[in-house]
Amino acid sequence: MTPSRLACPLTALCVGLGLALAAPLTGCSERGDDPTRVQLAPDDPRQLTERFERIVTAARAGEREAILTLLEPLLVTREELVALFGAEAGEAAWPGYSDQIAGGLRAEAADVIIERVKDGFDTVEIERVGPAYPDRTTPGDTRLIESLVPRGLAMYAVRLKRPNSNLGLRLNGFVFHGGRWRALLKTYDHLPLPPDAGAPDAAPAPDAASASDATSAPDAAP
Repeated sequence: MTPSRLACPLTALCVGLGLALAAPLTGCSERGDDPTRVQLAPDDPRQLTERFERIVTAARAGEREAILTLLEPLLVTREELVALFGAEAGEAAWPGYSDQIAGGLRAEAADVIIERVKDGFDTVEIERVGPAYPDRTTPGDTRLIESLVPRGLAMYAVRLKRPNSNLGLRLNGFVFHGGRWRALLKTYDHLPLPPDAGAPDAAPAPDAASASDATSAPDAAP
């Protein structure tokens, strides 16, 4: 199969279908009433695994409101955006985050996730991104990391994928800060360019097949 780039319908939120690389944190925690179950620290990325496994369970049942209830606490407030990116950048990014990212998530994310899960994308993988992981770090990941005011903050991507496949729906920009997990998603689209940044490379206008910055990936079906 020839490589192609497959876009997520929620172009304001996710970076599409791409290769799941390196060592993801998949199904690493236990749930249920077992008193011996693993107790995860709040900042353990396996907390994201558990949350998205619950989202997958809700998607299998077509429970749109349950999905939104699980996603809503991940959204960033204006004050949090300022704390993460500084006053100037955070204030500049807030209108786009509030209207396009948070608004798009509330309007469309549940339906997209239900569709993808029912199509077999029901395995959750969490992967850390950053300079130490170049093969799985997108330009958007790098922009977010370099723009953060709290230096050294670990960032993760969440992928919903088919079992035994490298193809998955990728949501990026998950950080733990101020006592909870936050989803920055495509906030980098709304951050001001640094003063020394040149004009972006010329590129054709994005369309349905190229609206993401996902890595190249095999076609979804043979």
